Formats: sequence, structure tokens, C-alpha cells
Amino acid sequence: MPDALRRFALGAAILVFGIWGVIMMIRPELVHPFFSDGPLNPAYSGMMGAAFFGLAIISLANETGWLKPSRALGFAVAVIVVEAAFLMFSHSGLIITPVTSISLIAALAVAVFLIL
Repeated sequence: MPDALRRFALGAAILVFGIWGVIMMIRPELVHPFFSDGPLNPAYSGMMGAAFFGLAIISLANETGWLKPSRALGFAVAVIVVEAAFLMFSHSGLIITPVTSISLIAALAVAVFLIL
């Protein structure tokens, strides 16, 4: 595949994942009909959006070289941690259990370790 075409495809994928990720985290009701005909679950939508946005961060960092891959992964995990904490403490559907609490703390530790 020609380099220009590859870069265009990667740029388009990064843009799509980044935009969809942000929308799914902030206003999931706008895009929910495109993904499901069932009821909206803000916890699932938010976490999926965080994963999409994290993938866009990792892909952008890898393609442009502005961050080392391990640090980009740390920022992607940090996005997921922030979204999970928001969903847990804003009564948006992500329940607080020992498993979710331990997972959140472990992911935060991993994110800090990878970023530093």
C-alpha cells in the first residue's frame, strides 16, 4: 500500500475513533441509535467511548511519534480511569463493588506507572 494512502487511512481511523469516543463519553444519546436498538446504558456507552478515545490516543502517538508507546498507553488507561470514576461517582450506572473499586485503583496505578 502506498505510504500516502496508509497515512490517510490511519488518520481517518484516528479521527473516527477519537470523535466517536468523545461523543460516546459526553453525549451517548446522540449516537446510541447507530449502535443499538435497546435501551441506553450510560456505563457501557461511556466505557466504550473511553476505549475508543484511548485507541485514538495510542494510534496517534504511534503514527506521529509525539509520545513513546508506553506513555501513550498510560494516557489511554488514564482516560478509561477518569471515565470509570466519573461513571461510578455520578450514579450513571457503573456500580461500586469491590471488583470495580480494585480494578479502578489498579488501572490508576498502571496509568501513573506508564506515564511517569
